[in-house]
Amino acid sequence: MENYIEQLTAKNSEYVHVITRELVKVRKSDEEIKVILSEILPQIVEAQEQRILAKDILGTPSEFTAKYAPKIANKNSGKVDNNSNETPVLMWLDSSLLMLGFIAILNGVMSLFSKSAIVYGIITLVTMSLAAGFVIYLMYRLVYKPQSEGRKRPGFKAIGLLTLTFLVWIALFTLTSLLPKTINIALNSYIVLAIGLISLGGRYLLKRKYHIKSAMATQPVRK
Repeated sequence: MENYIEQLTAKNSEYVHVITRELVKVRKSDEEIKVILSEILPQIVEAQEQRILAKDILGTPSEFTAKYAPKIANKNSGKVDNNSNETPVLMWLDSSLLMLGFIAILNGVMSLFSKSAIVYGIITLVTMSLAAGFVIYLMYRLVYKPQSEGRKRPGFKAIGLLTLTFLVWIALFTLTSLLPKTINIALNSYIVLAIGLISLGGRYLLKRKYHIKSAMATQPVRK
């Protein structure tokens, strides 16, 4: 096994190191870890000769480790966390509905209690929520998820993309706010509140049906 370890590239060596650390966390014994590594190391070395990374054949460290700890239950509830669907479109929709619900309810309540409060037009409301949902999903994909898997912190490309997306979000909000009220219709405060409640209800039903992972869920940084 030592011979295989010496042949690993820097990236694959780090991958094996993270996997070993994760296997210890799921209470695998030293002997069990040795058996697991003896099975995968030849595959990794063979794949890297074709310039294929270990994660491309075995999955991310968390995905690989999950096979050896398939039922990690919530200690408080005794239930398995089923919200593991990471389909990009569904996670974006989940975040967008959450933001639409939050923004609509906040805007509706403020307009009810203050005559000077600005009620967002329907186009502004929807566009702003979709853009915010996308920013949240990118934060998960580029920052939280890599950190939870023990990978390096986001580089300049990731930070640049997030910054650009955030600026686009602000630009969309500004541009839609300038649209004529005949197009960007400002709805009644109660209707805005209803939209917010329906959005949160719809999000709950979608999450329950498709087990969508929340992009805003706290991602533990694995050290």
